[in-house]
Amino acid sequence: MYSIDTKRGIAKTADGIRIAYQVSGQGPALVFCHAMANDQRIYDQHRDLFSESHTFITFDQRGSGDSDHPPFEEGRNSSYTVEKFGDDLKAVLDDLGIERASVLGFSMGAVAALSFSTRWPDRVERLILASAMASRLPEPIIERARLVEEMLDEKGLKETYNFYFSGMLFDGLSGMNEVQKKIALFREKATPHGFKGCFRVTIDRPSLIEELNVIQCPTLILVGENDTHYLVEAELLERTILNAKRVVMSGVGHPMTVQDPKAFETEVMAFLS
Repeated sequence: MYSIDTKRGIAKTADGIRIAYQVSGQGPALVFCHAMANDQRIYDQHRDLFSESHTFITFDQRGSGDSDHPPFEEGRNSSYTVEKFGDDLKAVLDDLGIERASVLGFSMGAVAALSFSTRWPDRVERLILASAMASRLPEPIIERARLVEEMLDEKGLKETYNFYFSGMLFDGLSGMNEVQKKIALFREKATPHGFKGCFRVTIDRPSLIEELNVIQCPTLILVGENDTHYLVEAELLERTILNAKRVVMSGVGHPMTVQDPKAFETEVMAFLS
């Protein structure tokens, strides 16, 4: 657990959703967007380090953690869209009076980071995309996603969490006791409708590749050498975003932040400084 003092707050989006956030430290603003089936507590282990040199901000995406979990509905009126994920990030920065920040999006968090960065590029100082995909996801992942939704409807959250984290993206996590404890904590604050909404934004969304040309800020693409589906995407992101550089992290897969947190911190700090 971190030792530094934090301020907790609630921001409100344009559509009235309350977004819970934490902020600590002083310096240039740095905001982290979390992964699917997690909440902002995934970054607890990093707070002390990043707060030494930055105003470090984390938040719970809608449908996660202590933020609102609006009902899920299909179609254009859904509360869970790529655009609304970016709105959540904007609401937090606006509530704190921060005009410009460095933004990191990890896995699902990359959706929020890209949604924000492509609509308000002037507000992004630096962009970090970790285990990120802007393209439409590969069909094997989408096919398995349909099984996840079926399990959610038929068997509930506990079995769905277990099934989700046993997937191809999370090889090596099952034997890590601390990780399993954190997953159980995330699940305690989860709801079926919030899980489904976040899942749809993560999995069943259009490609964002055509929108990336507006990003002008320095961009770091982090990908694990064992993250099979995302290695090719990392190359595409590096080619498509003007000022991007790609770093392949050795010995890790998709969940790089938990498999090698120190290497993750080292790469991020080197880029920021």
